Amino acid sequence: NPNASVCVYMNPPHINETRKVGQYRAAFTMWESDKVPDRFIHCFSKYDQIIAPCQHNADLFSKHHPNVSYVPLGVDTSYWKPTKREANSTFRFHAGGSGWQRKGLDIVVKAFRQLKLPNAELHIKAARHAKDTPEEARGENIYLHRQWMTQDEMRTWLNQSDCFVAPSRGEGFGLIPLQTIALGIPTIISDTSGQAQFTHLATGVISSGKSVSKNFGGTWDEPKVAELAEAMLDHYRNDQSVKAKANAKLATEFSWANATKKLLDVLPVGKLLVAPAEEKIVLSLPIRVNKTIKADIGKESF
Repeated sequence: NPNASVCVYMNPPHINETRKVGQYRAAFTMWESDKVPDRFIHCFSKYDQIIAPCQHNADLFSKHHPNVSYVPLGVDTSYWKPTKREANSTFRFHAGGSGWQRKGLDIVVKAFRQLKLPNAELHIKAARHAKDTPEEARGENIYLHRQWMTQDEMRTWLNQSDCFVAPSRGEGFGLIPLQTIALGIPTIISDTSGQAQFTHLATGVISSGKSVSKNFGGTWDEPKVAELAEAMLDHYRNDQSVKAKANAKLATEFSWANATKKLLDVLPVGKLLVAPAEEKIVLSLPIRVNKTIKADIGKESF
């Protein structure tokens, strides 16, 4: 409601909206490295509260704003849930995301090539607009999927995997691996930033060092290739036992119902602001008609 006394803007903070008189404003935003960009810092003061979807971001933003809260995003568990599928004749690792480097897709390729597994494939969903996706990533049993997918097609594609791999270097939250967990797919993730919130739900967790983030500034996490290869090998060799451990019901911890409750818990109670009465202004001005014309606009004539 435009007259709400409490408004949450889920945008980068420098995308500002006009504040109404008496309105409490919160910015729900995220960042993927350990250095907040100047454009964020400059605008933080325009908000009464900053909300971050992971504890890493909450700690980071607290250096630049006195009122910061952690509220996770959610997953629709009525949509992202175990669905019957045909068994694969070849073991399929899936990975993907909009940024090749940030999502650690290069790490996935390195680990997969090191293993040289018989009867295994690596399928990577790379966004069409992603400029950092190297075509040389293609190789034996490695397939890039660059076509646009609807949400239903994406769910079907993810559900075809025997194991989803997400060794991300930096996440504000990390929604896709949480969706695969909700599908009941064995999922390997790095313990980075946003994904650290749900490592206890994954069937495999990769530790990280640190590396410089050229695109985002500062540093971010650097998942270990050898550790990822070991986890992928374990999922490959122990396919059935790992699938038995994958518990889709655990994802309900991050349902939208729970996320909404947590959001309401950190916000002040709101009300509707009284809209100011419209002032009627009567102007007495001389009017001179220079030319009269007939205009046809659509089906109307003036």
